[in-house]
Amino acid sequence: MSDKINVLDISLTFKKHLEHAGSDTADFGIVNNSWNQTDFAILSNEPGLTHGLPIKTDYYSVILCLSGSCKKTIGHFVFEVYTNSIHLVSPQFITSFEDATPDLLLYQVLFKKEFLTNNLLKENILDNLLEVNPDYPPIYGLSQKSCASLKALYQKLSDESREQGAFHLQIIRLLLTDLLYEMNRACENCLLHSTRHLSKQYQLVYKFKKLVEDQFLTLKTVQEYADALFISSKYLTEIVKGETGQNALHVIHNRLYLEAQYLLSSSGLSIKEIAERLNFDNSSHFSRFFKRFAGNNPSEFKQLQ
Repeated sequence: MSDKINVLDISLTFKKHLEHAGSDTADFGIVNNSWNQTDFAILSNEPGLTHGLPIKTDYYSVILCLSGSCKKTIGHFVFEVYTNSIHLVSPQFITSFEDATPDLLLYQVLFKKEFLTNNLLKENILDNLLEVNPDYPPIYGLSQKSCASLKALYQKLSDESREQGAFHLQIIRLLLTDLLYEMNRACENCLLHSTRHLSKQYQLVYKFKKLVEDQFLTLKTVQEYADALFISSKYLTEIVKGETGQNALHVIHNRLYLEAQYLLSSSGLSIKEIAERLNFDNSSHFSRFFKRFAGNNPSEFKQLQ
Protein backbone atom coordinates (compact mmCIF):
# COMPACT_ATOMS: atom_id res chain seq x y z
CA MET A 1 0.00 0.00 0.00
CA SER A 2 1.21 3.51 -0.77
CA ASP A 3 1.70 5.81 2.20
CA LYS A 4 1.08 8.88 0.04
CA ILE A 5 -1.42 11.27 1.64
CA ASN A 6 -3.49 13.35 -0.74
CA VAL A 7 -3.18 17.11 -0.28
CA LEU A 8 -5.65 18.89 -2.52
CA ASP A 9 -4.21 21.37 -4.98
CA ILE A 10 -6.15 24.11 -6.77
CA SER A 11 -6.50 22.24 -10.07
CA LEU A 12 -7.94 19.14 -8.37
CA THR A 13 -10.30 21.22 -6.24
CA PHE A 14 -11.50 23.11 -9.31
CA LYS A 15 -12.03 19.85 -11.23
CA LYS A 16 -13.98 18.27 -8.37
CA HIS A 17 -16.14 21.37 -8.09
CA LEU A 18 -17.06 21.32 -11.77
CA GLU A 19 -17.89 17.61 -11.57
CA HIS A 20 -20.32 18.22 -8.70
CA ALA A 21 -21.74 21.55 -9.84
CA GLY A 22 -22.13 20.75 -13.53
CA SER A 23 -22.89 23.70 -15.79
CA ASP A 24 -24.96 25.61 -13.23
CA THR A 25 -22.61 27.67 -11.10
CA ALA A 26 -25.00 29.96 -9.25
CA ASP A 27 -24.57 32.77 -11.83
CA PHE A 28 -21.16 33.45 -10.39
CA GLY A 29 -19.27 33.37 -13.66
CA ILE A 30 -17.26 30.29 -12.72
CA VAL A 31 -15.65 28.82 -15.83
CA ASN A 32 -13.17 26.14 -16.72
CA ASN A 33 -9.66 27.18 -15.81
CA SER A 34 -8.65 27.27 -19.47
CA TRP A 35 -5.54 29.40 -18.94
CA ASN A 36 -4.07 26.56 -16.88
CA GLN A 37 -3.48 28.63 -13.78
CA THR A 38 -2.54 26.41 -10.84
CA ASP A 39 -2.07 29.04 -8.13
CA PHE A 40 -5.40 30.93 -8.32
CA ALA A 41 -9.07 30.02 -8.78
CA ILE A 42 -12.47 31.36 -7.76
CA LEU A 43 -15.67 29.38 -7.29
CA SER A 44 -18.87 29.04 -5.30
CA ASN A 45 -19.70 26.16 -2.95
CA GLU A 46 -20.87 22.84 -4.32
CA PRO A 47 -24.68 22.72 -4.01
CA GLY A 48 -26.41 20.14 -1.83
CA LEU A 49 -23.43 19.12 0.30
CA THR A 50 -24.28 19.05 4.00
CA HIS A 51 -20.86 17.92 5.23
CA GLY A 52 -17.32 17.41 4.02
CA LEU A 53 -14.64 14.96 5.14
CA PRO A 54 -11.44 16.36 6.63
CA ILE A 55 -9.03 17.60 3.95
CA LYS A 56 -5.71 19.39 3.77
CA THR A 57 -4.82 21.68 0.88
CA ASP A 58 -1.72 23.37 -0.48
CA TYR A 59 -3.46 26.74 -0.87
CA TYR A 60 -5.18 29.51 1.09
CA SER A 61 -8.91 30.11 0.75
CA VAL A 62 -10.83 33.28 1.64
CA ILE A 63 -14.53 32.43 1.89
CA LEU A 64 -17.44 34.86 1.94
CA CYS A 65 -20.75 33.54 3.33
CA LEU A 66 -23.72 35.25 1.69
CA SER A 67 -26.47 33.07 3.16
CA GLY A 68 -27.02 30.02 5.34
CA SER A 69 -24.63 28.49 7.85
CA CYS A 70 -22.49 25.47 8.66
CA LYS A 71 -20.19 24.22 11.37
CA LYS A 72 -16.51 24.53 10.40
CA THR A 73 -13.38 22.96 11.82
CA ILE A 74 -10.00 24.48 10.95
CA GLY A 75 -7.15 23.02 12.95
CA HIS A 76 -7.95 23.50 16.64
CA PHE A 77 -10.76 25.98 15.95
CA VAL A 78 -14.41 24.92 15.68
CA PHE A 79 -16.89 27.67 14.82
CA GLU A 80 -20.08 28.52 12.97
CA VAL A 81 -19.92 30.03 9.51
CA TYR A 82 -22.87 32.43 9.28
CA THR A 83 -24.51 34.85 6.86
CA ASN A 84 -22.50 38.06 6.26
CA SER A 85 -19.16 36.65 7.43
CA ILE A 86 -15.76 36.01 5.91
CA HIS A 87 -13.25 33.38 6.97
CA LEU A 88 -9.78 32.15 6.06
CA VAL A 89 -8.54 28.59 5.59
CA SER A 90 -4.76 28.14 5.71
CA PRO A 91 -2.91 25.25 4.06
CA GLN A 92 -1.21 24.01 7.22
CA PHE A 93 -4.49 22.94 8.84
CA ILE A 94 -6.88 20.05 8.35
CA THR A 95 -10.35 21.44 7.69
CA SER A 96 -13.86 20.02 7.47
CA PHE A 97 -17.47 21.17 7.68
CA GLU A 98 -20.84 19.74 8.73
CA ASP A 99 -24.47 20.69 9.34
CA ALA A 100 -24.64 22.94 6.27
CA THR A 101 -28.09 24.46 5.75
CA PRO A 102 -29.79 24.06 2.34
CA ASP A 103 -29.44 27.79 1.62
CA LEU A 104 -25.68 27.91 2.24
CA LEU A 105 -24.00 30.10 -0.39
CA LEU A 106 -20.27 30.71 -0.29
CA TYR A 107 -17.93 32.57 -2.63
CA GLN A 108 -14.37 31.24 -2.42
CA VAL A 109 -11.02 32.51 -3.66
CA LEU A 110 -8.26 29.90 -3.74
CA PHE A 111 -4.66 31.00 -4.11
CA LYS A 112 -1.11 30.04 -3.35
CA LYS A 113 1.11 32.42 -1.47
CA GLU A 114 3.50 32.56 -4.42
CA PHE A 115 0.75 34.07 -6.56
CA LEU A 116 0.88 37.29 -4.54
CA THR A 117 4.62 37.41 -3.86
CA ASN A 118 5.18 37.41 -7.62
CA ASN A 119 6.37 41.00 -8.12
CA LEU A 120 3.62 42.48 -5.93
CA LEU A 121 3.85 42.06 -2.15
CA LYS A 122 6.90 41.59 0.01
CA GLU A 123 6.71 38.28 1.85
CA ASN A 124 6.69 39.79 5.35
CA ILE A 125 3.72 42.03 4.44
CA LEU A 126 1.84 39.09 3.00
CA ASP A 127 2.58 36.97 6.08
CA ASN A 128 0.99 39.66 8.26
CA LEU A 129 -2.10 39.74 6.06
CA LEU A 130 -2.50 35.96 6.08
CA GLU A 131 -1.80 35.41 9.77
CA VAL A 132 -4.58 37.85 10.83
CA ASN A 133 -5.07 37.08 14.56
CA PRO A 134 -3.92 33.53 15.36
CA ASP A 135 -5.46 33.55 18.85
CA TYR A 136 -9.04 33.62 17.56
CA PRO A 137 -11.10 31.58 15.08
CA PRO A 138 -10.39 32.97 11.59
CA ILE A 139 -13.96 34.18 10.96
CA TYR A 140 -15.18 37.77 11.00
CA GLY A 141 -18.62 39.32 10.85
CA LEU A 142 -19.49 41.92 8.23
CA SER A 143 -22.07 44.67 7.99
CA GLN A 144 -24.56 44.29 5.16
CA LYS A 145 -22.86 47.16 3.35
CA SER A 146 -19.40 45.56 3.70
CA CYS A 147 -20.73 42.17 2.63
CA ALA A 148 -22.31 43.67 -0.49
CA SER A 149 -19.05 45.45 -1.30
CA LEU A 150 -17.07 42.22 -0.92
CA LYS A 151 -19.59 40.32 -3.03
CA ALA A 152 -18.93 42.83 -5.82
CA LEU A 153 -15.19 42.34 -5.32
CA TYR A 154 -15.54 38.56 -5.70
CA GLN A 155 -17.63 39.10 -8.81
CA LYS A 156 -14.95 41.33 -10.30
CA LEU A 157 -12.32 38.69 -9.53
CA SER A 158 -14.51 36.15 -11.29
CA ASP A 159 -15.01 38.42 -14.30
CA GLU A 160 -11.28 39.02 -14.66
CA SER A 161 -10.61 35.30 -14.36
CA ARG A 162 -13.19 34.49 -17.02
CA GLU A 163 -12.54 37.28 -19.53
CA GLN A 164 -8.73 37.19 -19.34
CA GLY A 165 -8.31 40.67 -20.74
CA ALA A 166 -5.07 42.62 -20.91
CA PHE A 167 -3.18 42.64 -17.58
CA HIS A 168 -5.81 40.35 -16.03
CA LEU A 169 -3.30 38.58 -13.76
CA GLN A 170 -1.96 41.88 -12.44
CA ILE A 171 -5.51 43.12 -11.81
CA ILE A 172 -6.47 39.84 -10.10
CA ARG A 173 -3.47 40.20 -7.78
CA LEU A 174 -4.47 43.76 -6.90
CA LEU A 175 -8.07 42.74 -6.25
CA LEU A 176 -6.96 39.80 -4.12
CA THR A 177 -4.69 42.08 -2.09
CA ASP A 178 -7.69 44.39 -1.59
CA LEU A 179 -9.70 41.39 -0.37
CA LEU A 180 -7.04 40.45 2.19
CA TYR A 181 -6.93 43.99 3.55
CA GLU A 182 -10.74 44.04 3.81
CA MET A 183 -10.64 40.74 5.71
CA ASN A 184 -8.06 42.18 8.11
CA ARG A 185 -10.23 45.28 8.56
CA ALA A 186 -13.15 43.02 9.48
CA CYS A 187 -10.88 41.24 11.97
CA GLU A 188 -9.90 44.55 13.60
CA ASN A 189 -13.56 45.58 13.87
CA CYS A 190 -14.43 42.27 15.52
CA LEU A 191 -11.61 42.62 18.04
CA LEU A 192 -12.65 46.16 18.92
CA HIS A 193 -16.10 44.92 19.91
CA SER A 194 -14.94 41.75 21.65
CA THR A 195 -14.27 41.31 25.36
CA ARG A 196 -13.19 37.67 25.09
CA HIS A 197 -9.50 38.60 24.87
CA LEU A 198 -9.82 39.97 28.42
CA SER A 199 -10.71 36.54 29.79
CA LYS A 200 -7.87 34.53 31.32
CA GLN A 201 -10.04 31.45 30.95
CA TYR A 202 -10.37 32.00 27.20
CA GLN A 203 -6.60 32.43 26.84
CA LEU A 204 -5.94 29.24 28.80
CA VAL A 205 -8.45 27.22 26.79
CA TYR A 206 -6.87 28.58 23.62
CA LYS A 207 -3.45 27.40 24.84
CA PHE A 208 -4.94 23.98 25.63
CA LYS A 209 -6.53 23.62 22.17
CA LYS A 210 -3.35 24.82 20.48
CA LEU A 211 -1.38 22.27 22.49
CA VAL A 212 -3.82 19.55 21.45
CA GLU A 213 -3.26 20.53 17.81
CA ASP A 214 0.51 20.27 18.27
CA GLN A 215 0.71 17.22 20.55
CA PHE A 216 -2.37 15.04 19.99
CA LEU A 217 -0.25 12.15 18.70
CA THR A 218 1.79 11.96 21.90
CA LEU A 219 -0.34 13.41 24.72
CA LYS A 220 -3.58 11.47 25.17
CA THR A 221 -4.93 12.32 28.65
CA VAL A 222 -6.30 15.45 30.34
CA GLN A 223 -3.68 15.05 33.07
CA GLU A 224 -0.83 15.22 30.55
CA TYR A 225 -2.15 18.47 29.11
CA ALA A 226 -2.81 19.91 32.57
CA ASP A 227 0.78 19.13 33.55
CA ALA A 228 2.06 20.84 30.40
CA LEU A 229 -0.02 23.94 31.25
CA PHE A 230 1.00 23.84 34.94
CA ILE A 231 -2.58 23.58 36.22
CA SER A 232 -4.66 20.80 37.77
CA SER A 233 -6.67 18.45 35.56
CA LYS A 234 -9.81 19.42 37.52
CA TYR A 235 -9.33 23.12 36.72
CA LEU A 236 -8.58 22.38 33.08
CA THR A 237 -11.75 20.30 32.81
CA GLU A 238 -13.83 23.05 34.41
CA ILE A 239 -12.61 25.92 32.23
CA VAL A 240 -12.79 23.92 28.99
CA LYS A 241 -16.35 22.94 29.82
CA GLY A 242 -17.22 26.54 30.72
CA GLU A 243 -15.71 28.05 27.55
CA THR A 244 -16.63 25.40 24.97
CA GLY A 245 -19.43 23.33 26.48
CA GLN A 246 -17.29 20.26 25.78
CA ASN A 247 -15.40 17.89 28.01
CA ALA A 248 -11.62 18.33 27.78
CA LEU A 249 -11.12 14.65 26.96
CA HIS A 250 -13.64 14.99 24.12
CA VAL A 251 -11.56 17.83 22.63
CA ILE A 252 -8.48 15.57 22.71
CA HIS A 253 -10.30 12.57 21.26
CA ASN A 254 -12.08 14.64 18.62
CA ARG A 255 -8.74 15.87 17.22
CA LEU A 256 -7.50 12.28 17.04
CA TYR A 257 -10.73 11.23 15.31
CA LEU A 258 -10.39 14.07 12.80
CA GLU A 259 -6.90 12.87 11.90
CA ALA A 260 -8.15 9.29 11.62
CA GLN A 261 -10.88 10.36 9.18
CA TYR A 262 -8.34 12.31 7.15
CA LEU A 263 -5.92 9.39 6.90
CA LEU A 264 -8.66 6.86 6.11
CA SER A 265 -10.08 8.99 3.30
CA SER A 266 -6.90 10.59 1.91
CA SER A 267 -4.11 8.04 2.16
CA GLY A 268 -3.18 4.58 0.95
CA LEU A 269 -2.26 3.51 4.48
CA SER A 270 -3.72 0.29 5.86
CA ILE A 271 -5.78 0.39 9.06
CA LYS A 272 -2.86 -1.17 10.91
CA GLU A 273 -0.51 1.50 9.58
CA ILE A 274 -2.93 4.28 10.53
CA ALA A 275 -3.28 2.83 14.04
CA GLU A 276 0.51 2.88 14.36
CA ARG A 277 0.76 6.43 13.02
CA LEU A 278 -1.82 7.58 15.58
CA ASN A 279 0.07 5.75 18.36
CA PHE A 280 -2.62 3.23 19.27
CA ASP A 281 -1.48 0.01 20.93
CA ASN A 282 -2.97 -2.06 18.12
CA SER A 283 -5.52 -1.88 15.29
CA SER A 284 -8.26 -3.37 17.50
CA HIS A 285 -7.90 -0.53 20.00
CA PHE A 286 -7.99 1.99 17.14
CA SER A 287 -11.11 0.34 15.64
CA ARG A 288 -12.97 0.51 18.96
CA PHE A 289 -12.00 4.16 19.39
CA PHE A 290 -13.08 5.06 15.85
CA LYS A 291 -16.41 3.24 16.10
CA ARG A 292 -17.36 5.21 19.21
CA PHE A 293 -17.24 8.38 17.11
CA ALA A 294 -18.31 7.23 13.65
CA GLY A 295 -20.78 4.45 14.43
CA ASN A 296 -18.91 2.13 12.09
CA ASN A 297 -15.43 0.66 12.13
CA PRO A 298 -12.51 2.00 10.03
CA SER A 299 -12.83 -0.62 7.29
CA GLU A 300 -16.54 0.13 6.87
CA PHE A 301 -15.76 3.86 6.80
CA LYS A 302 -13.17 3.37 4.03
CA GLN A 303 -15.65 1.35 1.95
CA LEU A 304 -18.21 4.16 2.17
CA GLN A 305 -15.83 6.76 0.73
